[in-house]
Amino acid sequence: MRYISIEKTKPGMILGKEVFDDEGRILLSVNTKLTKEYITRLSIRGYQGVYIEDELSRGIKIEEVISVELRNRGAQAVKDGNIDDLKTIAKDIVSQLLDKDKSISIDIQDLRTYDNYTYKHSVNVAVISTIIGIYLSYDEESLYELCLAALMHDIGKTKIDPAIINKPARLTMAEYRLVQEHARYSYDILDQNWLMPARTKQGVLHHHENEDGTGYPNRLVGDEIPPYAKIIHVADVYDALTSKRPYKKPYALSEAIEYLMGGSNVLFDRKAVEAFLEAVPVYAKGIEVTMTNGEKALVVANSSNPLRPIVRLISNGKDIDLNNDKDYISVTIAPHTVVENDFTSVYEKFECD
Repeated sequence: MRYISIEKTKPGMILGKEVFDDEGRILLSVNTKLTKEYITRLSIRGYQGVYIEDELSRGIKIEEVISVELRNRGAQAVKDGNIDDLKTIAKDIVSQLLDKDKSISIDIQDLRTYDNYTYKHSVNVAVISTIIGIYLSYDEESLYELCLAALMHDIGKTKIDPAIINKPARLTMAEYRLVQEHARYSYDILDQNWLMPARTKQGVLHHHENEDGTGYPNRLVGDEIPPYAKIIHVADVYDALTSKRPYKKPYALSEAIEYLMGGSNVLFDRKAVEAFLEAVPVYAKGIEVTMTNGEKALVVANSSNPLRPIVRLISNGKDIDLNNDKDYISVTIAPHTVVENDFTSVYEKFECD
């Protein structure tokens, strides 16, 4: 199985994973043969790409981090703003992830549309945040509180005009300040629920605070920032960067990881970033990469060196262990070209996500 961007998808390719609509219903089933009409409809709906099965990718196994059913339930509960359902879903996410122990690896590309971005984003942030918590040895109760905060971190966006949230152009200063209020709006919604854990509410309120005090809403610095907020901040920015939005193309996973590493102790908590790096490979299984010798390949598996995975050459189907193959000792995976020149404007936008 391999991931292919919608722009490179061709009629006749066979789906390797289901594609769901915005209501969590199956839009296209596994083993569906793609047609020009199907591809056009997926593109119009805003899908970034799909997983396909072919001879080249035979044997590449890509497992869901949490079940598709749970992911869809979570997105629906976020959309409905149903806090009671979200509490149950947070427990279910923690349970499924704990069952995997520390063998968890987030190496699956998310298949979502522009329209359901906010809801799927919240579930993704919850999953990533919980995994970071697992790598930081949080107990189950703390993982639940963290997961719940991550699920609800953007619930206050319901009070902001969607035209501003999804604006394709750069936000005006007035619009940017309005969007910044979503953290307080989210906190106020949760504060009305007297059974909501205090640490969960604080995690939601402060998930846009930066280590150097340049964040919002309170410009907290370092240890003043609640631990849950530090973790959600890392997960939130990573998922926003790697997502296709009306105002930007998605960044490669390696670019997003490089950004988090570069922002450690400035924007992000270093311990949270280091825990994140343990769970998230630089190169996800099933994606296509270009190597410095010009050859294109699929990532088959990751090795002890995250920058040198096992790859399969597209030219002849041969598997190469970049960490051990002597013929490829000087070959590395070429860095992606950053697709957005005005990074400052993009940062302002995904800081609102």
